Amino acid sequence: MDSRTTQPVGRTFAASGGKRRFNAIPNVEVVSHEGEKFRFYDDLIKDKIVTVNFFFALCGDSCPLITANLRKVQELFGDRVGRDIHMCSITLQPEFDTPESLAAYVKQYEIGPGWKFLTGKPADIERLRRALGFTNPDPALDIIADSHTGILRYGNDRLKRWAGGPALARPQGIVYAIRNSVMDAGIGGAPIPPGRFDSHHNDRHHG
Repeated sequence: MDSRTTQPVGRTFAASGGKRRFNAIPNVEVVSHEGEKFRFYDDLIKDKIVTVNFFFALCGDSCPLITANLRKVQELFGDRVGRDIHMCSITLQPEFDTPESLAAYVKQYEIGPGWKFLTGKPADIERLRRALGFTNPDPALDIIADSHTGILRYGNDRLKRWAGGPALARPQGIVYAIRNSVMDAGIGGAPIPPGRFDSHHNDRHHG
């Protein structure tokens, strides 16, 4: 495998049959809402604690609700976002969601620093979606963009530890799940009470 284009990721659910397998995170070029260009793995994932979700600006009801919910997660983490934890939202419609339109989206939802909204070439975004496990084993459902917006994945690349759950779960529950499943001991500041974050799972690669 060419290390310049892909990097290992921890165990995630594969698209076929719910079996677990080792995927890789493509090191493709993406562009942020601020017009910055990044290599996705090298610049945004490597050795970091991250959250990743997929969205698109014109998706209707679900994405605005999810963005607003994740903004509350950002507020709970406070100034640790961009330092101890990094948030990434990737468009499912890169042909429409330009850096300029993403910047308008960020302004509309009053997103703070440390949370990047990303676009790129359609083929590269599709590679990211599949590698990160935002797939459905039913091809008829997999092609529906809305079907991939409801999940939040979070990981600690240094530990190769990944987990995930509903993006519309209670913000306090999401924070609790992230801190208890992928964050290093000693990171996270003052305790945040648990909330409901049903269906989250923790997958570790013990090399």
